[in-house]
Amino acid sequence: MKWSCLSLCVGLSLFLALPLQSKEQSGASLLVLEEHDLNDKIYDIKNSRFTNKANLLDRIKNSKYILLGETHDNIKHHENQAWVIDELAKLSFSTSVSFEMIDDTQYEVIDGKNIKTSNDLIELLNQFKTAWEYENYYKELFDSVLQAGLKMLPANIERQKLYDYLRDNKSELPFEIEQLMNENPLSPVMEDALQKEIIASHCGMIDQESAKPMMNGQRVRDATMALSLLDAGADRRVLIAGSGHVRNDRGVPLYLSPQDNEKKTISIAQLEVEQGNVDVESYLLNWNNIKLPFDYVWFTARAQREDPCLAFKKHHK
Repeated sequence: MKWSCLSLCVGLSLFLALPLQSKEQSGASLLVLEEHDLNDKIYDIKNSRFTNKANLLDRIKNSKYILLGETHDNIKHHENQAWVIDELAKLSFSTSVSFEMIDDTQYEVIDGKNIKTSNDLIELLNQFKTAWEYENYYKELFDSVLQAGLKMLPANIERQKLYDYLRDNKSELPFEIEQLMNENPLSPVMEDALQKEIIASHCGMIDQESAKPMMNGQRVRDATMALSLLDAGADRRVLIAGSGHVRNDRGVPLYLSPQDNEKKTISIAQLEVEQGNVDVESYLLNWNNIKLPFDYVWFTARAQREDPCLAFKKHHK
């Protein structure tokens, strides 16, 4: 498996294995492969054809749940998300935006505050130790949401709470999350696929037993994101999350109400292009599926980064 689906498990890796990042940031990663044939092209999975931003926007406007996937360290992904937010802000519908990057504890601090700029928001969010590089990647997106006056919501559980639950079940999950998970179990096939993907995304350096709490953590986080959408109370409910969370088969859409899921939900994954892979089918292997598990795929240039497996191996040494 290539690392383009890193975003599926990056949050779990960060709190279960890797140290928190320093607040001494060096700026957003540079983009490469901008001349790639697929760069900035949008593919309609259901109809097996390329489409354009205008058609995608029409579908977005007619959806209740709008799931915008990303690779967290790709600045282009956040620019595209900001464009969607700006377009939604022009409509008469009420709109909420739920962020994987904001947890329930952080929200207690920002809720009710008269926050005008991304700098003010980031200062509050940074009162807590997180791995999110807000300054480098989320300023434009935050500003779009704040300037439009949209409702901003958390879509994650605080790190220590999730850690305690996964390690020894020392803490109880909120009833609503437990209920969503019980009502929407993964099939054995989906569980097996998720386990393999988590092991691969950890460079093959963990075994099946080590993957089990991470599998459960992935489900907890998907259900938490879904609950944020279900409880949002807006006409249009946007989720900002890693692309692995917005997949239709076993991500957040699995936990949304069946009556809302099929026609009222749109799942958009932003995928980084790969050198030499210029046809859509060549990206299927990254997602262990017979088709890409989204409604649309928006291809973008890649963020230039160190091979994550090298960093992972250095840490474990």
